Amino acid sequence: MEIRVASKDDLKSVARLSEMFAKEGCCNNIVADNEEYFEDKCVWICEEERQIVAYAYGNIEEEENRRSYAERGDKFFELEEIYVLPQYRSKGIGQKLFHEIEMFAMQKGAKTMRLNAVSKNYKSLLKFYIDMLGMEFISAYLVKLL
Repeated sequence: MEIRVASKDDLKSVARLSEMFAKEGCCNNIVADNEEYFEDKCVWICEEERQIVAYAYGNIEEEENRRSYAERGDKFFELEEIYVLPQYRSKGIGQKLFHEIEMFAMQKGAKTMRLNAVSKNYKSLLKFYIDMLGMEFISAYLVKLL
């Protein structure tokens, strides 16, 4: 298993995985992203036997407003998505992708990593991000469809 920054040639495969993620139905309102969408993102992939089995992406951003956990102008990494093919889950791949991004973010001067996590199974989501990866619960954005 190899984790690395995606090349431009990898983005077609990442877009196919994004389609699979959207079709999986594990999250509400997830749409597939196309190859062009990933071009200006920081994308990492996990390959096993020359097949991409997972990806994660986001970007370094700069805080526009002061917050309880950040000052205006602080850099942060906004993690947009992590996806691992179902047959490769529970093998630590998501954690490894997260840690690669965490190291990258620190090298770029980011003070925090942030994400807006979505899942129909919020308990496993919280276990993964809080218990396993050490993130802190700051707020929840809840929606009730009417």
